[in-house]
Amino acid sequence: MMQDNMKNREIANIDMTKIAALQQKRTLAFVNHFVFTTVQFLNNFAKKCEQKLMHFERKLEKINATMVLLEARLSSIPEVNTPQKVPKPEESINEQENNQKVTVSEQNDESQVNDNQLETTTESSTVKSEYDRFLKMVQVGVPIDAVKLKIALEGLDPNEFDNIMRK
Repeated sequence: MMQDNMKNREIANIDMTKIAALQQKRTLAFVNHFVFTTVQFLNNFAKKCEQKLMHFERKLEKINATMVLLEARLSSIPEVNTPQKVPKPEESINEQENNQKVTVSEQNDESQVNDNQLETTTESSTVKSEYDRFLKMVQVGVPIDAVKLKIALEGLDPNEFDNIMRK
């Protein structure tokens, strides 16, 4: 701090009229050189950043293609392909109601008509349960075309999926 005070006193004692002016051409050359080297540095930096981003994008595309192939291979294995169904509370209530309907329909004279209706509802519910995970994929944000491709790879009907999506 004391040295700063001494420097400030020395600068204050200097007569600025006796000091020669800086050459304008030389100052302009220094400024131009500084601007030119700074712009070159920034351009090179941006170029390297873009190259690295493109490199990572190619890596991500390769990983994505590998994942698609892996999913296709895994879907061909029956043990892995069958989704494990965890019963939800709503489903257990629906199953209890269906069981009650079956017992009531057996007691009625029109049991055959009720059985046919029950079979159609169970068929539609099993079809819908096959497509539930694909519906979740769409809800998460997977493009519909990719989901339809996955459905076709698993041997299911993409048109049926369209019908379920409309409901």
